[in-house]
Amino acid sequence: MVGLAEASITYGFIPQNFVTGGWRDDPVRSWLSPLASAFLARDFLSATFNLIFLLIAGRYVEKALRPVGLGILFVAGAYAGALARLVLTPGSMMPSAGLDPAVFAIIGAYFMLYGVPRAIPIGHGQSRGVQIAMLAGVWLGIQVVFSLLARSFELSVTIIEPLGGLAAGVALARPLLKWQYRRA
Repeated sequence: MVGLAEASITYGFIPQNFVTGGWRDDPVRSWLSPLASAFLARDFLSATFNLIFLLIAGRYVEKALRPVGLGILFVAGAYAGALARLVLTPGSMMPSAGLDPAVFAIIGAYFMLYGVPRAIPIGHGQSRGVQIAMLAGVWLGIQVVFSLLARSFELSVTIIEPLGGLAAGVALARPLLKWQYRRA
């Protein structure tokens, strides 16, 4: 965790830097920063939760989409989170850090491929899209509480970025499944 703040500022995705021409001045760093941000842990607790969710949902998504599909989801989630931040909060100076958008892309794909597990008592009898939206709402509430307790609340990093990843996972799950089994 030592040096994490400096690494986040140096390699993390910062929307305002991108908007003000960072993509022209240092294109490699600017275009790779959303992916680099995924490998910078924001804190120990969020890194632990992200790895647990990645282990739980990732193995099932990998069974359906194979490792290549899982990798595509991971990268797409990281970039979709950065795009959501860029579009919705272009003036944010907070650097991205953490696996949240990539993990939420995998979770979104899991829900699209397998549905919401019966053990989660939310939205049964509703369409899959409504169930995912309800779970995202519950997650938003939990995320806001944790962020306020840790005094690290930043709307674009805490809420918008993971929702961008979730949207990417929901959108890509079925096309990747069809692509995976195109020869079957």
